Amino acid sequence: MQQLYFQNSFVRLYYDLELRMGHAIWNGSLLGAEFREASLLCLEMIDRFELTCWLGDNRRMKPILPDDLEWSVRVFVPKLLAGPMLRLANLPSQYEATREAINTMVEKCNGLDQQLEIREFQQEEEALAWLLSAHSQG
Repeated sequence: MQQLYFQNSFVRLYYDLELRMGHAIWNGSLLGAEFREASLLCLEMIDRFELTCWLGDNRRMKPILPDDLEWSVRVFVPKLLAGPMLRLANLPSQYEATREAINTMVEKCNGLDQQLEIREFQQEEEALAWLLSAHSQG
C-alpha cells in the first residue's frame, strides 16, 4: 500500500514497501535549495526502504535551472546509481525545457556502468505495468 513520505507545494513523495516502489509527483517550479532538498529526499527514501523501482510523474514539472541540472548530473545521478534502484519510469513534462533537462540526466545515467533501466511512458498505467513486471521476472 502506498504511503506518503513527504509533501509540499511542489512535490509529493510516496513509497510502497510491498512493491519496493517509489513515486514522485512534481508540480511547478522547484528552484535551488528546494529542488536539491526534494531530490535528496527521493534518494533518502530509496535507500531507507530499499526501493527498486520508481515512477517519476514529471508532467507538471516546470523547467529545471541550469545550476540545478549541473548539480543533478554531478551529485544526484551518481547517488541514484549507487543505490538499489533497478527500474525508473518517467512520465514526461509538458514543458520542453524540462524534458530536455531530464533527458540530460538520463543520458548521464546511460553513460555510466550501471544497473538502472530507464524508460519514458505517456500513460501512467503503462509505466506501472512495466515497473510491476520486474517483480514477476525477479
